[in-house]
Amino acid sequence: MMKIAVVLLNAEDEGPLADFLSRNGLRAQTCWRVNEEMTTAEAVLPALEAAYWAMPVEMLLFPASPEGDELATRLAWRLNGSAICQALDYDNENDTVSKAVYGNALTARLRPENRPVCLSLSGTEARHSARLPASLAETHIVPVAFAEGLSAPNILSQLAHPLQSARIVLAVGQGAVGGVFGELAEALNAELGFTRQRVMAGGCDEQRMLGISGQRVAPEVCLIAGASGASAFMAGVSQSRFIVAINTDAAAPVFAAADVGIVGDAQGVLQILAECASAN
Repeated sequence: MMKIAVVLLNAEDEGPLADFLSRNGLRAQTCWRVNEEMTTAEAVLPALEAAYWAMPVEMLLFPASPEGDELATRLAWRLNGSAICQALDYDNENDTVSKAVYGNALTARLRPENRPVCLSLSGTEARHSARLPASLAETHIVPVAFAEGLSAPNILSQLAHPLQSARIVLAVGQGAVGGVFGELAEALNAELGFTRQRVMAGGCDEQRMLGISGQRVAPEVCLIAGASGASAFMAGVSQSRFIVAINTDAAAPVFAAADVGIVGDAQGVLQILAECASAN
């Protein structure tokens, strides 16, 4: 039997989550209840991650809300799992999830590859009659208290952003995680940018997101590290004069748009480039 945890952000989340379980022949083994009002995802994600490692499960169900969508997506990334937002149902026999796509014109059926599967529910068909079993094991999720709070962001005009005038841009995706890439960007005299997926995972400056909904840049050289090359992201860097793509997956779509493609570890390749740059 699949091990499932349900995540309650508010008291009214219980009915729709219990109904989803009942309709799809699923049974939860544990309930993770957020004790306080969630102010930011960053306040809740560490506690959710700790709860998972204390009791690993194969599926996590989040409520139908923008907060549920964000937590499902970002926790799946942290746990190297799969995320599907606004799920309509789950087919246990075929391990597939259905959701509305193309403005609700079609219904897609998706098969998640990695575990855990983090699902947030669709609010369109939610009912509220079901209840979770009273005997369900419960874990209390306590948001992290920031001692000094978060400082107000320095919002820059997009035209004044350093990425717009950069000669070299280092664009990193989910395959290039860690503070070392900021150091490598500095060593290469490059401005650092991120894919949307990398920004959603946390720890990144949202103003440095590249793509249709972020910055569109035209540097002399764009180094793309650990990004698959999704079309929405590539639209943000397509005007670069010269594109170098680095990815461990030789079949990654990003190579089709690159002037030079390197199959290998992004950190190792960039370190060699930085050493070459410092020697000249």
